[in-house]
Amino acid sequence: MANKVSIIIATYNRAHLILDTLESVYAQTYTNWECIIVDDGSTDNTEKIVNDLVSKDSRFIFLNRPSERPKGPNAARNFGIENSTGDYVLSLDSDDWILPEHLELKVEVLKKDPAIDGVLSKTIMVDSNKFIIKKEERTRLTKNILEDFISLRVSWYMHDIMWRRSFFENKVLYDEQLLKMLDRDFHIRRLSENPALAFVNEYLSLYRIHENSNSSNNNINVAESRHNAIVKIVIVLNEKGKLSKNIKFYLFKHQVQNLVILHKHPRSIYLYLSLIKKTFVFRSDYLKWVLKLMVGYFSFKIIGKGLYFVQ
Repeated sequence: MANKVSIIIATYNRAHLILDTLESVYAQTYTNWECIIVDDGSTDNTEKIVNDLVSKDSRFIFLNRPSERPKGPNAARNFGIENSTGDYVLSLDSDDWILPEHLELKVEVLKKDPAIDGVLSKTIMVDSNKFIIKKEERTRLTKNILEDFISLRVSWYMHDIMWRRSFFENKVLYDEQLLKMLDRDFHIRRLSENPALAFVNEYLSLYRIHENSNSSNNNINVAESRHNAIVKIVIVLNEKGKLSKNIKFYLFKHQVQNLVILHKHPRSIYLYLSLIKKTFVFRSDYLKWVLKLMVGYFSFKIIGKGLYFVQ
């Protein structure tokens, strides 16, 4: 049967949450789907919970990330995509939800127009009880979608976009070396490839906000991974002829704000110099942020403060 949707879920120690996510998949009004759950080495009873569901519905498929692949959700996602068979692909985190008409509305768009590579919708941020925290209002299409996405004038989450599988052919998908900016890096790479996108102006997903969702941001290794991701993006965009002066500025500014943590790194000066080398443009707003970087760095080193300078 044609027009199958492959839903890819990477999971790690989410036994207490994943069943809610899988039930949101089961409740879809569009029924021609497969849901591939790739475990990233869980030490809880995630496998038992998922396999109980697999035994009841063969559309759910449980896999373990191969030991030779790096640990992390991106390797698990790639492995899931590699083992999927659907015409369309949707990635979903193991603690979020898709609303009942999510698949149906997007498949309808993709079936109607074969030229469309991906279909967007919007997300509502909720707590664990599904009480609304806020609605994402930045999800939309614009004439300069790559630059607007990088500058955060436009934003969406991993589960907000369903892709036509054929658009993934011969492309690097999720970067398996990253610790941070996992899906954002993926989206920027896809946007640099000039996809034809459509937009369903509906809230079709729920994104769970955890109380400790920002805890990893204070980790130096995570901060370095974010920095390296930015450098990789600069290189990719430059190779594709997509690295405009505005994009250089936005990416550099983003990393100056990361100085709050990255100043602790023993090679922080080298990391920033390498970024400046790849992004420098002679314009006032960029030079202003170079000054903020310098003042903020020495402020952090001398008195341990300096947040004001890099905001």
